[in-house]
Amino acid sequence: MTLLVCRLKEKASSASAVDQPSKPKPMEPGDNDDNDLDDHLLRLIEERDSLLRTSVYSRSDRVIADLDEQIRNAEAQRRR
Repeated sequence: MTLLVCRLKEKASSASAVDQPSKPKPMEPGDNDDNDLDDHLLRLIEERDSLLRTSVYSRSDRVIADLDEQIRNAEAQRRR
């Protein structure tokens, strides 16, 4: 199991019952530290999943599509 998956599970188990979405901060081009990238990716995934859990948003909503794109970009940046 990867470090990111472990961290996601830890965060999910310690998350409060009421999630309050916040706008994720985009990564700056110079932010290449692995921990920073992992944290950023984790925040994006948590944000997307939190919004989907509300049942107000679906996978076809623009905000979810934007978060998915940011997640893909962060994952690609992590692999470099």
